[in-house]
Amino acid sequence: MANFAEISLQYAQCWKLDLNNRILFDGANQIHLTNIESIIVKNMLLKEERVISRAELISSIGKEPDLYRGLEMCLSRLQIKFKKSAGGRRLFRAVRNRGYCLTQPIQIDGAPSREFT
Repeated sequence: MANFAEISLQYAQCWKLDLNNRILFDGANQIHLTNIESIIVKNMLLKEERVISRAELISSIGKEPDLYRGLEMCLSRLQIKFKKSAGGRRLFRAVRNRGYCLTQPIQIDGAPSREFT
């Protein structure tokens, strides 16, 4: 008989990001994103290097990195929203002195997936 960890790995879903409707979804969950949240997830996903800096995220939402102070609150709300829908899993993590990186496999709806370990 398979243990719980093996079963979880067998049924692990890749999340999909629907940019037009601003929805992050897998087989069982839908997370409605704000405009800023969808931009943040898209930019984390499309970043060539795995880690995206705080300044890059702030610039991507059209704000001035030296002046904008709302990024951490937005990221916190996004993380809470994701955890509620994903059984406590985290969407991203902070990388000390570098920025943030996704911890879930996500693909833009209709594009090939990108795996994270």
